[in-house]
This record gives sequence, structure tokens and C-alpha cells, in this order.
Amino acid sequence: MENLIVTNKAVVRGTIVSIHGKNNNGSMTIACPVITHSRRRGVLESSVRVNYPVVSFNSSTKTEGILDHFRQGQKVTIEGYVQSYLRMDDFGDTREIMNLYITTITPDISKMEANFGIAGRIYPEPLNEVYLSGTLTGIVKRGDRALAIRLDASREKKNILNLVYFHAPASVSQSFHIGDDVCILAMVQTVDTKEKKVIHNYQDLVVLDIE
Repeated sequence: MENLIVTNKAVVRGTIVSIHGKNNNGSMTIACPVITHSRRRGVLESSVRVNYPVVSFNSSTKTEGILDHFRQGQKVTIEGYVQSYLRMDDFGDTREIMNLYITTITPDISKMEANFGIAGRIYPEPLNEVYLSGTLTGIVKRGDRALAIRLDASREKKNILNLVYFHAPASVSQSFHIGDDVCILAMVQTVDTKEKKVIHNYQDLVVLDIE
């Protein structure tokens, strides 16, 4: 793929569950339901999964005064990007951390208000989409049908992102190689913290499609 333009864009639409911070720095958690599709015995089934992406804001965020203008329970649309960085944990080991950063955040209005200018109860459908392009720096099988993918989303190895592709078609592992330029559609998947299990990553980038 010649002259691939690096893309790093996340779009999250949902309800603010919590928001906290100080001055221009902070984070918020968004309830973002998605409908997942799977086949069982040849029959297509759908199920609703509620993910809770955590998005951060700082002095680089274009939308100003977030702590003053946004509150818990508000429905919002967020555009942002994904950034990885290294952090030392409590045991002195270095870990890769993936963070979602807000570029802009806007309040949603109901469909009635958008079309008639009057209050309504139905809002635009939730969104949980991440669009990435860059160079593959790693692709490894994880189990029978999952792939662990590493993507350089900077062209300069300054933003290496880890992704997982569950139920990946066999053709993907056979067709893609380290050094390939790829485009990826992904989503943010969070874990259920109420389950009693060890949590390595609260949120992961899960591949939905790759070309």
C-alpha cells in the first residue's frame, strides 16, 4: 500500500458514568453499549455488551472547560485518539499502557430536538469505533482463533499499539506479515471488574476488520 496516511481516530458515543479531574486534566468513563454478532450452529445471534471506555483529557484537548460543562448522566459524543506509553509498575517492571485521549467532546441532543426543536427521549445510537492505519510490527497466534497484533501508528515507532483479533479468519494470519501497511477497524472492549479474576488490562483494542 503506497503512501499510506497514518490514521488514529476514536469515536465514542454514550453516557457519562463518572467524571473527575482537576484544572485541565482528568478522565471520564462512558457507558457504551454495542451489539455483537456471532453464529451458533449456523444461526446468527445478537447480544448487547456494555463497555465502559475510559477517556482522558488534558491541556492538549481542544474542548475547553470539560469539568465545568459536562456532568454524570449526560449523553455525549467524543472524538479522540489512542496513545501508548511506558510506565513502571509497583514492582519496578516496565509496562506498556494504552490510553484514549479526547480531542473534542460535544453534548448529544435527542432526535426530537434535532428535528423539531422540542425535548425527546430517543438519542443517537451509541458508537464505539477506532480507526487505525500504520505498519504491522507483530502478528502472533494466541490460542486457536485469536491473533495478537502490534501496530506502529506513528511511522516512527513512537506509538506501538497492541490489539487482539478474536475469531480471526485463518486467511488473516496467512495473508499479513510484519512490515505490511494495514488499515484496521477496532472497538474498545472493557472487562467486567465485578468478576473475580486477575485483570491485566482494563480495556483492550479489539479488531473487527483488517485490510
